[in-house]
Amino acid sequence: IKDQLEKTKALNSSADSALAEAKENVFEFVKSELIKANTDTTSEEGLIAIAQNIEGVKQNLLDLANTQVEGQYLFSGSDSSVKAFTMDANGKVTYNGNDSLRKIAVDEGSYRESGVNGLELFYYTANSASKGETLTFEDGDRILDQEGNEWTLDTATNILSKKNWNGSFDTLTVTPPTAPATEYSVTVPNTDGTRFEAKRSVFDLLDDAVSSLKGLDSSGNATLTYEQRRAGISSAQDEIDKANNNVSIAHADLGARNKTFNNSLDIIESKISQYNKTYTEIGSSNLTEVGIKLKSLELMFSALYSTISQTNQLSLVNY
Repeated sequence: IKDQLEKTKALNSSADSALAEAKENVFEFVKSELIKANTDTTSEEGLIAIAQNIEGVKQNLLDLANTQVEGQYLFSGSDSSVKAFTMDANGKVTYNGNDSLRKIAVDEGSYRESGVNGLELFYYTANSASKGETLTFEDGDRILDQEGNEWTLDTATNILSKKNWNGSFDTLTVTPPTAPATEYSVTVPNTDGTRFEAKRSVFDLLDDAVSSLKGLDSSGNATLTYEQRRAGISSAQDEIDKANNNVSIAHADLGARNKTFNNSLDIIESKISQYNKTYTEIGSSNLTEVGIKLKSLELMFSALYSTISQTNQLSLVNY
């Protein structure tokens, strides 16, 4: 258990460093670049330069998201052998991990969750809606309900569906976007306690920001007007704040979990020290003397047991 805790501590330390670098060198940098872009003094050439800078840090963020130690990917969820994120030829980044965490033994029969997964880190809440309200989301967003169940969008039928434990499906009809809009909409079931969230990838956010900076529409054509570009940049500026807050919360969760493992390691090391002390004391004992004392204790116990047995047999008659 101690060896496993020490290994987990090293993995968590690497994850902590990767998140600190992502917050400082990616999120804060992108935020400052978007603020710079969202001014009247920034020229056309300046917007293109900012777009190129953001494209560069997107690759840096992808590298951090795929941080691995000893062949284990830190942010892929419970299966650390899976590469957390991959990027296709069009620059689209996809999360390949799951929404679970690795469970590590901290004592005999006791386990704790370790690390953070890619969904916690690099997907932020873009929109949310409660019962009876309308949720808007984009293709590529991950839709989760209040119980953490994921609803999948079929763009061919415009149906949002969730698979139940018994194999059946719950479905909702989705209203598709009308160009030039890109957002779908769905009415959340009118049931008490129901709440839906649209989780959006930070990588998609960076792609949208780059498109706005370059004046590209959803098809990749340079058709956006100046006003549309400025609106897209302003939207990206708001969204990067959400993403930054989300990764800060995930970083704090990681710190709390790390503290648990550090405390568990201290407890295990204390136990081992006590075991070693006891072992040393026993090993240095005079075995002949121990045997004599043990025999004496056995005789004393036999005599005591005999006396108790006789006492229990006494009565007022034979007393």
